[in-house]
Amino acid sequence: MNFIARRGKALLAVVGLALLVLVAACGQGSLQDSLTGSGLVTLRISDPPTCKGPGAPGELNFDSVWVTVTLVRAHISSGADPGAGGWVDLADLTENPLQLDLLDGFATQCTLATLGTASGLPVGNYQQIRLHLLSNVPGAGEAMPTVNECDAAGGFNCAVVSGTGELKLLELSSQAQTGIKIPPGQIAGGGIQLETGQSADINIEFNACNSVVRQGMDRYRLLPTLRAGEVSAADEIIGRVVDMSTGDPLAADATIIVMAEQPDAEDATIDRMVMETMADPSTGIFSLCPLPDGDYDIVAAGIDGSDVTYNATVTFAVPSGTDMGDIPLVPETGADTSPATIEGAVTTTDADSAATGADIALSALQRATPDGGSEVALTIPQFGASTGTVNTEANGCPTGTKCASYTLIVPASNPKVGTFNAAGTTYTDPAGPPVPYEVNARAFKPDGTTEPNCNPSSLLTDPVDVTAGTAVVASDLTFTDCEAGN
Repeated sequence: MNFIARRGKALLAVVGLALLVLVAACGQGSLQDSLTGSGLVTLRISDPPTCKGPGAPGELNFDSVWVTVTLVRAHISSGADPGAGGWVDLADLTENPLQLDLLDGFATQCTLATLGTASGLPVGNYQQIRLHLLSNVPGAGEAMPTVNECDAAGGFNCAVVSGTGELKLLELSSQAQTGIKIPPGQIAGGGIQLETGQSADINIEFNACNSVVRQGMDRYRLLPTLRAGEVSAADEIIGRVVDMSTGDPLAADATIIVMAEQPDAEDATIDRMVMETMADPSTGIFSLCPLPDGDYDIVAAGIDGSDVTYNATVTFAVPSGTDMGDIPLVPETGADTSPATIEGAVTTTDADSAATGADIALSALQRATPDGGSEVALTIPQFGASTGTVNTEANGCPTGTKCASYTLIVPASNPKVGTFNAAGTTYTDPAGPPVPYEVNARAFKPDGTTEPNCNPSSLLTDPVDVTAGTAVVASDLTFTDCEAGN
């Protein structure tokens, strides 16, 4: 029995642990008169954790991130407001809220839990999903979870500090109660097509690693990063990460990050992370699941406890449902084998050139070209205390701006590159120095809506060359025409 078949059986065996499933309600005739018939849906939530952050040297890391889910809804209109008619309840947990640890994904790999299955849902193309969280200060009559892991933090959404067990309350915006929006651009295929008499297995991925924003020195806010798509038990990509020089797994204390990426819906020259996971350091085996059907570019990198960096390896055009076999990583050599550091600053202003805040998601990009294709800027895994998301609310900024600084810790060499071949992928050796990176920053309103902010909402730094063990400063990222949010 091959590894895909074994993993498929394992997934079916733990489906009862799988996470957020859909639900309930249905037959709402308020959708559209043209929607006839009904379908059946199962909804899951996953979160393959690749961090224990946010943090920086000497700062806090988290062992758990607890959130309390109360409702999941869907709508056929991508622009429907929370109070509009036509919403269908996928999972109604308002009477029995579900509290989940988003960093518990190592135990179950693909999913965290299953809520149930719903039948009688109106058919149609659902282009918007909203996930609701319980307020840290619920209103009168609102149900609460039977066991509240966040009680000592004074709310229902919190993080557990690594090593101390101290609880930190995760502040929520009003968007968490009106529903955290998953728009078409964050739904595989642009929507969920539900057909008469057919079933759909939907997964929501809640990326905790990029969803906690530091607010000052000792406050944290939840900015959920969500994606969704229709999946099946076979829609996973598996493989084994090995040291190219030995053919064996990396060191037992290595951190190995593996990303599945696809082109940005707005800019096909940039690959965005769709899902990420960590390989088992003792075996090198990883599983990216559950993935919507399609082709993915797989990017892997690692670092061990001795600070030896294993530079990125890129495999283009890997179909879902694939056993990739071995993926070779190239260890950094020379006098310094540690990663490189990119530092920089972000500033934000509004349309009147006055200071205003924004949430900024940061990515480190390296460029590579698939066989017969065009050059792509790939999102590269970041190590340790890298800054995934910042909020421009700091003091001491340039006059008339809000600002934030960031640190990205990255592989210090160019990537090894191959295009997937079922008979065996051939990889080209990494190019020598220079090792150019670009930093991409995307701006969002600081109110939890995850709606793009500023104009333009995405910026790139000038290319900057990196070297192992050293820090380099990237060009400033200056956002204008930003809105403060609600």
